[in-house]
Amino acid sequence: MRAILINVSDGQKQILDNMMLVFCTAIRYSFKRLLEGVKIGDLEKDVANKYNLNIRQAKDAVENARQTIQSQKELVKMNYQNYGRKVKAIEKQLKSDKLSDKKRNALLSKLDKRKRKLHYWQYFIDAHTIPPVVFGTKQMFLRRCKGLITNQEWKDCRNNRIYSRGDKTKNGNPNLREVIKNNMTFLEISTLEKTETNRAIKIQVPIYLPQKFSKKTGKVNGIKYRELFLNH
Repeated sequence: MRAILINVSDGQKQILDNMMLVFCTAIRYSFKRLLEGVKIGDLEKDVANKYNLNIRQAKDAVENARQTIQSQKELVKMNYQNYGRKVKAIEKQLKSDKLSDKKRNALLSKLDKRKRKLHYWQYFIDAHTIPPVVFGTKQMFLRRCKGLITNQEWKDCRNNRIYSRGDKTKNGNPNLREVIKNNMTFLEISTLEKTETNRAIKIQVPIYLPQKFSKKTGKVNGIKYRELFLNH
């Protein structure tokens, strides 16, 4: 369910930007340590101490890194299978006696490229590793290399999210909670700022849930997310 934080004050924005910076840095650190073979349990404690996160935030950072690695492994398998099918398809075409020399040479050239790609992906499967990952997307990295975006814009791409899971034993998500006050919906966020008793300072930011009304009927098009949210 997509929502937008609205009426965010300058102070709240600064707190949120800092949270995203710390959290994304923790994800990248966890990503590298997992590739080095560090155990998840040990890594969670290390991340909590290193970045001053509570253990739940540290677990979420490590889990996000683990999911990135797992998705990359699945992507490697998918690409390997895809190029394997392409190689077989071209080899099947080459068995035909009706091909002209020009067509056969073109297919042989294409087959060579497909086999190189197949061997590229096979290497990662055999080595039990993944290709290099660019946090902030490869597209934006290339734009930064070409000077098309500023260094700050590139950093904003790399540090632009917070990942937090709910927990049945905590009646939801202890770090991100939805609250309703005076018929307005807010997202209550446990920040990295601490009180004198070392408890997390919470901020409440208004949420807007977009919905589109039909010009003909005046009713909401698609799922009524706002109604579902309020009922929940």
